[in-house]
Amino acid sequence: MMDDLFQALVAKTDDIVFVIDANFDNGGPSIVYVNPAFEKLFGYQANEVIGQSPNMLNGPNTDRQTRYRINRALRKGKGIRTELLKYGKNGHGHWLDMNIVPLHDEKGNVQYFASIERDVSRYKKMERQLANMALFDSLTGALSRAAFMQHAEKEFSRAKRYHRPLSVMMIDIDHFKRVNDQYGHAAGDHVLQIFVEAIEEEIRNTDVLGRVGGEEFTLLLADTPMQAASYLAERVRERISKYPYIAGTHLVDVTASLGVAVLTEDDEHFKEMLHRADKALYKAKHAGRNRVKLAA
Repeated sequence: MMDDLFQALVAKTDDIVFVIDANFDNGGPSIVYVNPAFEKLFGYQANEVIGQSPNMLNGPNTDRQTRYRINRALRKGKGIRTELLKYGKNGHGHWLDMNIVPLHDEKGNVQYFASIERDVSRYKKMERQLANMALFDSLTGALSRAAFMQHAEKEFSRAKRYHRPLSVMMIDIDHFKRVNDQYGHAAGDHVLQIFVEAIEEEIRNTDVLGRVGGEEFTLLLADTPMQAASYLAERVRERISKYPYIAGTHLVDVTASLGVAVLTEDDEHFKEMLHRADKALYKAKHAGRNRVKLAA
């Protein structure tokens, strides 16, 4: 009675039930049972996987370290709870929350391992989306202020340690408030998106752009001395001024002021560099805008 009830429960549950033997010789364990939930998710029929290695479900992004931890636990006859990316017959990956437990025979020896698995791909996707929300500005795609500062501090430490040049650029849209006041905030948001596109057309893949204020951006230039940073700043300024900007149904002119600072031996924190670049930016503003100023 209980065996029939157990079999019905395993067959009808939405969780995957996946059983392998405990034979680690001759290529390792093989699959001895999968339930209908397994067949539904992975697209394999039971007769296609019975007798096969569970490694058949691994793919290009299946984490090797996690696989090693699982294998080490099983060889010790222990269970393990973890998450792993497995692949179905159609090549699609599925994140699984796995709870693997040993099954013993009458003498207490481990005979099988049963894994109760649940598809958590949707939650993994949500985690990535939340992480991206924290890392990137949702409007422009530039790094958020917090993410930019975290990256900049690491680059600053690396540059100090290995005596490498490092430059930072502050970029601010001139008279941006006029755009918002005249055309509305939706049009202003569109201008910001185009503004970032203009900058990204000039910078290198190694340069890091962050949005640190409403219309204020920072650009971190690793392994870049002042002369090269100054040259890039002029190119960026010119590209910004010549780019087509659409605010609503209107074509508007947009310029930017830029301040550039370079790492010095006296700098102990990245914020000191950023402060000098910010002061240079305001000098550019006071000098008439649409220009580059270098920090002293």
